[in-house]
Amino acid sequence: MRTVLTAAAAAALIAAMASPAVAAPTADAGTPSSDAAGTVPSSDTNEVKVSERNGSFDLQSHRGGRGEWTEESLAAFAKSLELGVTTLELDTHLTEDGRVVVWHDDAIQATKCRDTAPAIPGDAEFPYVGDRVADLTLDQIKTLDCGFMQLPGYPEQDVIEGNRIAELKDVYELAGSFNARKVRFNVETKVEDGKAGSEGMLALTKAVVIEIYKAGMSHRTTVQSFDWSSLNFTKKIAPQLPLVALSSGDAWLEVGKPGASPNLGGIDIDDYDGSLAKAAKAQGYDIISPAFRSVTPQMIAEAREFGLPVIPWTVNATADMARLMDLGVDGIITDYPTGLRTLMDQRGLKLPKPYALNS
Repeated sequence: MRTVLTAAAAAALIAAMASPAVAAPTADAGTPSSDAAGTVPSSDTNEVKVSERNGSFDLQSHRGGRGEWTEESLAAFAKSLELGVTTLELDTHLTEDGRVVVWHDDAIQATKCRDTAPAIPGDAEFPYVGDRVADLTLDQIKTLDCGFMQLPGYPEQDVIEGNRIAELKDVYELAGSFNARKVRFNVETKVEDGKAGSEGMLALTKAVVIEIYKAGMSHRTTVQSFDWSSLNFTKKIAPQLPLVALSSGDAWLEVGKPGASPNLGGIDIDDYDGSLAKAAKAQGYDIISPAFRSVTPQMIAEAREFGLPVIPWTVNATADMARLMDLGVDGIITDYPTGLRTLMDQRGLKLPKPYALNS
């Protein structure tokens, strides 16, 4: 069982991680690291156990509920808290000046953001749309208007006009302003194409972990990634944090393809019989989060055998939600949290608590 660090132990961990001397992970994750010293009583742990059967089905609002509100906006996260969700799911990138921002795309897309003005007069890098997030400073990113049009393909989305990209710390502060004590956070370290296991990914991972501990949210946060080397590094520097193994299916896992996969931190999925659950368990991860179309009864059975919750992404159709619930998944990541909440209510499930600002 993983435990929560005391304030003193967390402060020491943050100080250690802030040093550039933190070692990089090896390619082979090996066995799970042991818990760091300094714990609270076992009744206040961050162990993740969810299922429809025990009344704690995990309703995860994907990017704050992309189908309903401008994605990854603070307003969307606030609306999700007001609605009542179990978990806020979000993505992170690292800016050029080392700030952790909540955004999905590697580069600023014209379908989501538009330029307003340069961060400083005569900025040679302006305009910023089209640039990588990693090549922009926080001040440059904050000039972008990322709430000026409805996202194509999401006709029900309410546009949060004038939305600015937030930092991870802002989301934690928002939850605090709602006094949302039971809400969890599923934080993804986003991998850029072809850069799995890169120094940039390790820098992002380290920065995310520091922000989690600065906010005092290690007991309510899971770290997820499509780059399993990021999970391995998280386990190395902060073994208390629960880890979520993301997967896009057999082709992404490279089932039947000889050799180690860069996506999986250097392991070969065929050494684990092509099983996502078996591989995740061997690496010491806590949850598997497969693409929803890849979920099968066999996957569910294997996950049960290894004690791993299954929380598929991104499930938007009510029929798919119901089918996956019938298969026995432990939660669902969805762009439409209102729809999933309605289905949960129809099935007689316990609903997550809705919150009000400054409640």
